[in-house]
Amino acid sequence: MSERKAGRPEGARASSWRRTVLLAALAGCSGATQEAAPTGELRFVRGGVLHGDVLHGGVLHGGVLQGGVFTARAWAPGETIDGVVAPLLPECVPMFHVELEDMDRLASMGAPAPAAALAFSPDGAWLAIGSDAGSLRVVDGAGTVRAQKKLAEGAVKQVAWSPDGATLYVGEQAPDAFLYALDAVTLAPRWTVRLADDLESSPLPPADDVYGLYSLPAVYALRVLPDGDLLVAGSHGWTPADGVRKNRGRVYRYGPDGTRKAAFPAAGPADAVLLHPAVGGGRALVGVSRSADGEAPADLPVGGVVALDLTTLAPVWEARFPILAPYFTAVFLWEAAGISSTLAFAGLGDGRAFLLGPDGAVEHTLTPGVPVLTQGIPIAAGVGFGTVVDDAAYFLTTSTNIPWGSADPMARPPAAHPAQHTLHAVGADGVERWAWSGEHAVQGVVPSPDGATLLVAAAERATDDRRDLYGALLFDRATGALVTTCSTEGPAYFRPVWAPDGRVAVTESAFAAEGSVHGAYRVTVFR
Repeated sequence: MSERKAGRPEGARASSWRRTVLLAALAGCSGATQEAAPTGELRFVRGGVLHGDVLHGGVLHGGVLQGGVFTARAWAPGETIDGVVAPLLPECVPMFHVELEDMDRLASMGAPAPAAALAFSPDGAWLAIGSDAGSLRVVDGAGTVRAQKKLAEGAVKQVAWSPDGATLYVGEQAPDAFLYALDAVTLAPRWTVRLADDLESSPLPPADDVYGLYSLPAVYALRVLPDGDLLVAGSHGWTPADGVRKNRGRVYRYGPDGTRKAAFPAAGPADAVLLHPAVGGGRALVGVSRSADGEAPADLPVGGVVALDLTTLAPVWEARFPILAPYFTAVFLWEAAGISSTLAFAGLGDGRAFLLGPDGAVEHTLTPGVPVLTQGIPIAAGVGFGTVVDDAAYFLTTSTNIPWGSADPMARPPAAHPAQHTLHAVGADGVERWAWSGEHAVQGVVPSPDGATLLVAAAERATDDRRDLYGALLFDRATGALVTTCSTEGPAYFRPVWAPDGRVAVTESAFAAEGSVHGAYRVTVFR
């Protein structure tokens, strides 16, 4: 693989820059840096209260609490603070928006909602935002853009910070599929790696191809490990001019200087797609999928998972799952995977989920979303998202669908699957601890830094055009109780992120309804 490296600036420069603007960065985010007494309206939020002086009749001015000052303190429902009675549940208050590119044309064409890659710096002072239009922004805690750069011909797919916050790592989905290490101050490259040298390249799609972006090679996962190394998953699925579809996928471990330390498969890229590895217990759990033509490689668990040693990326064990016939003709795993030292979890698009022991043996098979017959038509609810925290799996059964191959998949399901739009908590013993279901179209499950709270996005519903169910939901992990709702104007993307102090950042998108486009492609940060 070819690599281009540049010298590394002194880390002190990034630290100095951070200190210079730290107070501005934390404006509206931490009462600790505010010496003046808070004034104005009082809002009760998670972990404290917010004072703001721009509220009018209870409506946030311009959609955000500008000038808000956060004070960390415990409060109880019914308690009176500064003459205001605390509510039963905390509010989720939008602190600022970061407007991204204009995606109205794509929304009007029925394109998938654009993604955005988000990551708070380790100290929480900065938020990195990578857009589907190929731009990278770094904003402070007041939403002010401190650095910006057009980076990719396609999309910025992944962003992550070094442990000291001095380096920003970025992965793109573009003909070159570059992995970048950037100076956090200037966004100048320290080194780059071109994954297309390993995964092959494909040309930019036509502008009117709303799904064309996904045919490009991409950095599908980028994790900074505790020792500062990077775990990277790259994959490419495309159809060349000869019409024979191809796949290339590989998982890498890089050092902070861009040196490749390990790769899986060791001999070269797999004839498969390797997406979204979960990390825990010294291992990476990788889902193996394939869309290429021809026979699948026998040495890969296509439709299953492989556990890799996190240091060497050597396979430790693999698990293959049987096809759920007659409704499905293949097995598919996307982002529903998690692993700890004692438990692994894999959720499938056919509505099944599996709990595996530390040796990869299936210990429990769960069937929350498997097909059921309604009016003679099978309907299912896939397990699309999930994770493991400690000794339990937390996962979502998403919207109702008609299984491919069993009926017309473009037909509207005659009824809702009993498990659709449900968040499940299941212990390592296979016993469900709790389940929550509602009207929101739930996507993504992101644990808080302390593991106490689960963050779930709410996107467009498949059955109606309701606009009052967009945003993010926060759940108590122990009980499944809904803690609060962070409402957005448009559908929320399934990868919201946490800041170390409990703020959350959510990507929302424009959407077409009633013959026009509503909302905007932007990131909203909530307290």
